Amino acid sequence: MFDARRAWNRPLLTCAAAACAALVSLPTRAADSREATLAAAMATVTTGELSSHAGVLADDSLEGREAGSRGGLAAARFVESRLQDAGVKPAGDSGRFAQRFNGNMQNLLATLPGSDPALAAEYVVIGAHYDHVGYGSRRNSNGPIGYIHNGADDNASGVSAVLEVVDALTAVDYHPRRSILFAFWDGEEKNLLGSRHWVRQPTVPLGAVKAAINVDMVGRMVDGALIVGGSRIGYGSRQLLASERLPADMHLDFTWEYKENSDHWPLCAAGVPSYFVNTGLHEDYHRPSDDVEKLNVPGMQHATQYLVDVVMRLADADELPKFRPAGRGETPELRPHRERPLPPLAPRAAVEWAAPVSGDARGVLVVAAGVDDQHNPLPLVAGDHVITCDDATVHSVAQLDALLLVATDSVELSVVRSGADAPLTVTLPLTGKPLQIGASWRADEAEPGAVFVTRVVPNSAAARAGLAVGDRIDRVAGEPFADADGLLLRLRELLASDTTEIPLRVETAGRIRTIVIDTRRPHGEPDPTL
Repeated sequence: MFDARRAWNRPLLTCAAAACAALVSLPTRAADSREATLAAAMATVTTGELSSHAGVLADDSLEGREAGSRGGLAAARFVESRLQDAGVKPAGDSGRFAQRFNGNMQNLLATLPGSDPALAAEYVVIGAHYDHVGYGSRRNSNGPIGYIHNGADDNASGVSAVLEVVDALTAVDYHPRRSILFAFWDGEEKNLLGSRHWVRQPTVPLGAVKAAINVDMVGRMVDGALIVGGSRIGYGSRQLLASERLPADMHLDFTWEYKENSDHWPLCAAGVPSYFVNTGLHEDYHRPSDDVEKLNVPGMQHATQYLVDVVMRLADADELPKFRPAGRGETPELRPHRERPLPPLAPRAAVEWAAPVSGDARGVLVVAAGVDDQHNPLPLVAGDHVITCDDATVHSVAQLDALLLVATDSVELSVVRSGADAPLTVTLPLTGKPLQIGASWRADEAEPGAVFVTRVVPNSAAARAGLAVGDRIDRVAGEPFADADGLLLRLRELLASDTTEIPLRVETAGRIRTIVIDTRRPHGEPDPTL
């Protein structure tokens, strides 16, 4: 990584029905085939090959791979040999892999041609820089200088990942709809020379490049986090960059930071939605101590498998995100304001509840009771035990809260009170409106067709389904919606139809999942104990 601080009829009827069934099944079969191909491609990514690639590139014999040096040229020969072995098509100058510039510097470029007549002329780029800082200097090293800086993470890790993506996509029967350009940039550590040169003298039409991914430093994954940048550079990019296939111990950290510090920048400056992935800086950054022994190779495998998934989706999508210039000016400092949650809602009754103190006591204990919205005392006193709510047996505080949330303007409670011979029936007035779902959301200009969850009411149907503040919703009952109003309208239609289960497709920290909102009145039977 360059340090900017430094430098998508009965027989006839029977036949017709069969034909319709066949037509309906075609998308399903195509989707199943794609899933099988994706799974097979991801399975080819191994820790052994990643470790081997990184070991070659970060060996002392390459002397830090400074751009244009003998070590840099040796690294280029290694990358070119891997591209030849994969059988991809050269995309440099004059039918070669190399695009030379500035003397001995060279970008290495290859394509996997597209297969869709309508999309094959478009390109998705995935790239990584293969140069590093050599022996280091006062301009590019954090010291000590004069020693070989092997750059295992920066960026042998990224080159290894992209080489494995090349191998994965060519090892299976995969024919992308769009063409894929694999780019290995030189001179990144010298103010992004290689990628800047390619943007000025592109080897495929620059206007045909519809998306790009820069892979720079993916070798030090911590706590399963892969940082993903640029999600705001293209409208709807986050939905495409999120995945249903993340391992359980991995998540995506979508950053709003977008700087002129690696090869995503020149493409973005040219109007291409350009994304980047990395695993963050560390104390060995631009030091001689950035060695292969410190790489988190299983983390590299997770990151690379994710890249295989994303590249295939970008290459095969019906449409790709359009460039959004405003994304470059949206800084991390702006994010808390844009993503601020809503404050909690006031409880519908000014009552403090708790589990019964005695193990054999029933219902829920009243700890304290206040007044209603007219300042009249509520018909409960401390020490009461609420055993039913509108004829539903009460088993827990959470269940009682849920019953109050969906009630209209009052509930009828059966209460056991100290000194009373029999349970009392009281009417508890409620404030506010009933909440059938219990969630709030906000639109985001960068994410059309999705909403950002700003509040989830505790014990509501949304909370019970697992929805959380910060989640993104982009499908309801399996269908997309245009905007926040479209989601609200569709939910109202479903609730009016007496639907009891509403599936929502939700993205949480880059992981796509489906939750089901159960709108039925909660019964809350206690779990059996064995």
